[in-house]
Amino acid sequence: MDNPSSLLIVQNLQQSKSFYLDILGLTLVSETDNCLKLLAGNHAVLMFQGTLPALEYQHGYNANSTLVFSVDNLDDKIVELKSHAVEFIHQSPNQNDWGRYAAFKDPSGIVHELFELFR
Repeated sequence: MDNPSSLLIVQNLQQSKSFYLDILGLTLVSETDNCLKLLAGNHAVLMFQGTLPALEYQHGYNANSTLVFSVDNLDDKIVELKSHAVEFIHQSPNQNDWGRYAAFKDPSGIVHELFELFR
């Protein structure tokens, strides 16, 4: 299985397009009336128009899928995203064996994470 990609079903395709391009900095590859293909680095993110927001769940406990965005400075990126009214799950960053992270929601309520590797 070569070149895996991620699929997101979003509540509002145009609002999500703005969020992922303008706030998260992904690259638009192609677009149709009900679908976007974006790139996050070398990873393709396919996005389709849905009708409902994401279901609420306990992030880190319920089975789910999350895009993880690597950043050089987690604290600066949190401040930047909060300036765009991005909602974070954690009040302060958490850490694991590899680095520090913070989970946030996109406009549809889909949870993703920022991750800063320990150096």
